[in-house]
Amino acid sequence: EIGTAEELTAIAHDREFITSLNLDADSLEGYIYPATYFFTTRPSGKEFFSRAVATFWERLPADYMARIEERGLTLHQAVTFASLIELETRYADEKPLIAEVIWRRLKIGMALGIDASIIYGIEDYEGDLKFSHLRDGNNPYNTRIHPGLPPGPIGSPDVDSLRAVVEPADVGSLYYVLDVDTDGRHHFSKSLSEHNRYVRKLRAAARQQAQNR
Repeated sequence: EIGTAEELTAIAHDREFITSLNLDADSLEGYIYPATYFFTTRPSGKEFFSRAVATFWERLPADYMARIEERGLTLHQAVTFASLIELETRYADEKPLIAEVIWRRLKIGMALGIDASIIYGIEDYEGDLKFSHLRDGNNPYNTRIHPGLPPGPIGSPDVDSLRAVVEPADVGSLYYVLDVDTDGRHHFSKSLSEHNRYVRKLRAAARQQAQNR
């Protein structure tokens, strides 16, 4: 154990420590690169975080800062964007597709509607996303209500998610839905009517499966 939850949370929000890692952020959320780390001796909390953030900088593509600047993003915004992608899909080939949907929605001022972000902002979430949660304007991470990106990262993105921000797909998708029969993959649609047709198809299939049990 490298520290209690309270101790690690305090370190992750220590502005002086965060600045020493060349980050301009309120916490280390999003910058603790997801990987397996090996140490010859048990590290302190700061030693672990320093290693994880150093790995973040190492994995970041060399031209990344210039590319996000071209797209009008700060590093914090890009990491926030990438964290949404990371939480939406575990498939590397879907990440550019998710990125395109987010970019297109941002450009037209459409709500991102990403439930993983809403859940991140719910204190003491118990695993059941309720209608009241979706309508809660006091949750700054509620991307169904508040336009644009959420205030900060909702997790730690890997390099595929980070790269997808600057290399989105270009197929015209604006909607996607979890395709329950494809092991966590998504169906992407270019229009609301196409999206709704597919959602109805999924619901009909679910009802049929329930009847056959």
